[in-house]
Amino acid sequence: MKLQRFKITLLAAVLALSGCAYHLVGHGGGSGAIPTNVTSVTITGNVGSELLTQLRQQLQSDRYTLVNSGDVTDQAHHATVSVTLATPIFTPSTYDISGVATQYRMTLTGSLQVDRDGETIWHSGPIQRQGDVFVTGGPVSIEASKQRLQKDLSKQWLSDAIGRLRSGF
Repeated sequence: MKLQRFKITLLAAVLALSGCAYHLVGHGGGSGAIPTNVTSVTITGNVGSELLTQLRQQLQSDRYTLVNSGDVTDQAHHATVSVTLATPIFTPSTYDISGVATQYRMTLTGSLQVDRDGETIWHSGPIQRQGDVFVTGGPVSIEASKQRLQKDLSKQWLSDAIGRLRSGF
């Protein structure tokens, strides 16, 4: 009897959530932020070539072709994905007993935007990833740690950005 009540309660909760169009981010129905009638997409932005290449690989689709901005043949069925990524911010987060910073927090912030016919049709809002760099060792070791962390945060940021773009949230 208790199991049956549990099943009915669970079913009611699922129906209530689906009735209000609720769905998990990244698992939404539909086409995400890129409309279904788009046949070509251009990717632009202020990111490095490595991140731009990874973004192009992640956005490959059977629905549309990735093209350079000069190769657009059908403007009515074209969209542009713009990527904006700010310079990483380093903020001291931990200090030793003498007041010298021993750890820095690196924050990487950016956003995506989809434009069509000169109008913005979707914006991701800020996408942010953070991590810590410990400042032990010499300047070469610290710089190598910063570069490793920035590369890791860039990968995480890209994953979050693709998830938002695909879900449309």
